[in-house]
Amino acid sequence: MDAVRIRAATRARRRRFLFTGLSSLVAIAIVGGFVAVLFGGTDQDPSSLQVAALTEVVKESKDVQDEASQDSEAHSSITSTSPTHETVPPATENEAQSSALSSEKSAQMEWIEISGPVPGATTEYVYSGDTVLGRVGLEWYVRDESSWRELDLPDSLDVIAVDLGAGEDFLRVGGWLGDDLCSRALVIQTKDGNQWEQYEIPGQLAPGLVSSVSGARLRVTDHELAMSRTEEVVVDPVCLLQSQGIDVVEAEIVDDLIFATDRKAGRVIYSLSKFGPLEVQEFIGDSPTERSVLVRSIDGGKWTTTSLQNDGVTELGVVDGIVVMEDAEHTVHDGQQLKRTEVIPSDSQRLIDALVSSSGMSMLYERDEQIWLRDMAGEYALDQASGQPVLSGRLGRVFAEVTVVIETQQGHALLMLNK
Repeated sequence: MDAVRIRAATRARRRRFLFTGLSSLVAIAIVGGFVAVLFGGTDQDPSSLQVAALTEVVKESKDVQDEASQDSEAHSSITSTSPTHETVPPATENEAQSSALSSEKSAQMEWIEISGPVPGATTEYVYSGDTVLGRVGLEWYVRDESSWRELDLPDSLDVIAVDLGAGEDFLRVGGWLGDDLCSRALVIQTKDGNQWEQYEIPGQLAPGLVSSVSGARLRVTDHELAMSRTEEVVVDPVCLLQSQGIDVVEAEIVDDLIFATDRKAGRVIYSLSKFGPLEVQEFIGDSPTERSVLVRSIDGGKWTTTSLQNDGVTELGVVDGIVVMEDAEHTVHDGQQLKRTEVIPSDSQRLIDALVSSSGMSMLYERDEQIWLRDMAGEYALDQASGQPVLSGRLGRVFAEVTVVIETQQGHALLMLNK
């Protein structure tokens, strides 16, 4: 990159010299021709002096242009071959032109809800790569510029998280492998062309516990795998007894007893405290236990698990090649980690999210018990777009467009500027 900048500076100096020389040569040619005609002191055609001089200048100009073209091609080669998992889109000429008019247009637009991939169905939206994903039941859809398309995922996996940061040819997915609720494994699968590689994450649930994941985020780079998830964990009596070698077809927990039907002995009763290992005791209760965790590994073999104190799923991003997580002090997007206290509007109570794009900074924040969106065109109350109170939200890009995923009591909704 330093070499490119040096050559650019050299070209600029040569252009200034070239234009100065061109002006001087033209002036000399005109004066020389006038003197020759006046005194007739030479047999050389004065016009030939002008032609020769200008020809030399044009030749040098073409050499400079050829050199500039070569430097431009070299720079493009450097850019295109540099691997990255950070989905910060480069500014294009069309995007730069649209950015100049964004403020004027946005003032005349409004944020509207976009239909999901399956109209009428409950949809969970997640930003990944340079677009947004929609999950309807077990199916995942990816948003193209103006439509939805079903994502081709492994059939054997109950997918809970998708990473499109490196594109669909290098798809990364995380989820549960196996049909048996009591013995299924949490894995991450990575795609490279037509080849898949799998990494198992061990020790996530003690025997007898089952998990229902309400949200998950996955980021995979060349040297790290990380997945955050929020889940409800509950004791499953059938799984608990099977982990102790007792073969039952059904079971239920009543107070501190397990009533079960043994395949051979028939109806049996067990003490929950007797069969429940220590890891299970904290999850025994009338309702599931909610928890948030982050698992990460640098080689896919040794994993570290960290308990998080967040209410919802923890967002992940790749910044300077490292997977970082959002926390109380920072917002995180690919290529961006912003300190909340430095960007929060002075009149707001809480900064929910912030995103820098080619059109400037966009922010979601809470003020007067409402969620507001502010960008270069001004601010907008998101309740107006959803028709109901907005609880939270997340900013993201769908290609070059800034969009918003909001959370209400009815679920998720995807908002875009109405054009």
